[in-house]
Amino acid sequence: MQSSAKFTAHILLAAMGLIVYHQAQAARIEPAGSAFTAQGPISFSKGKLISADCTIKVAGKVAADGSSVNVDKVEFDGGLKCSRVEAINLPWVLIAKDTKSGSMSKISVDVHAFGLGGKCGPSTADGTWDNATGKLEASDVAIGEDCKIKTVSIKMPPNFKVVE
Repeated sequence: MQSSAKFTAHILLAAMGLIVYHQAQAARIEPAGSAFTAQGPISFSKGKLISADCTIKVAGKVAADGSSVNVDKVEFDGGLKCSRVEAINLPWVLIAKDTKSGSMSKISVDVHAFGLGGKCGPSTADGTWDNATGKLEASDVAIGEDCKIKTVSIKMPPNFKVVE
């Protein structure tokens, strides 16, 4: 009798594990396997003295199964302050949690400013996704002890969608 109960418990736990796995893997990014470029405004601060409003430009590729995106290239444009911010620890990895939210992990930058600069991250930013506008957005994201993304809004290509 005990072995029958154990067997049933194992089957139940396995089924629950499959349900959790299925829910965690429910959202996909399309078009799977495609390369992309995107950009948008970003407001960033390091400490109390460095603040920059820039344009972030990203490029990467959606995984073949649509489970994630590797962001292989990140540039910051918009003047002297922005040119001092360098993306490091690439690729950054974007996943869709569902059709309205996602997160980007491994976010790291090096701020090249004598006496005030330094490395920020790695960190993970949780944000929102909107299929209608194609925007990936986040605000108030701490990326290290004294670094923050105040706001970011990256406009993805028109064919870029998150589906369940």
